[in-house]
Amino acid sequence: MAIHIEKIESVVNDLTGELLSLTTEVTDINTVPTEPNYLKLYVDDLGLLNKLSGCEVISLIHIAALANYDGQVSLPLLVKQSIAEKAGVKIQAVNNATVKLTRKGILKRLGTAVYILNPDLFARGKWREIRERRKAFQSVTTYLPNGEKVVETRMLD
Repeated sequence: MAIHIEKIESVVNDLTGELLSLTTEVTDINTVPTEPNYLKLYVDDLGLLNKLSGCEVISLIHIAALANYDGQVSLPLLVKQSIAEKAGVKIQAVNNATVKLTRKGILKRLGTAVYILNPDLFARGKWREIRERRKAFQSVTTYLPNGEKVVETRMLD
């Protein structure tokens, strides 16, 4: 919604009442929608809803903690090794978790070892910026007749 503000300033000669100048200043302000209602969802609950294993949940917690304000996270080998040590698992388990999180639409692979967290699930920063990231990230969940859930995610250009 845009707000239209007009400011009119006039200069009048006090003795004669003559209008010396008239200035109109117009300002249009585009407002950002307010932040939507939200519900705090714990990563463990997100894991249950997405049928993630304990290792996948703990990997997600560590990955989310590493994300920057754009929701991006770099996961080179050294970082994955650190996550594996903290989680008490092998690095292959972290690799497998990353693949599953990507398949589930929780992560989106941007490039070699670079991912973005789904901004509909994880957000940090100012609402205006989060809203813009959400516009660029499309996540579609389809429930098949057999009860299987298919999640497709993609970045919009």
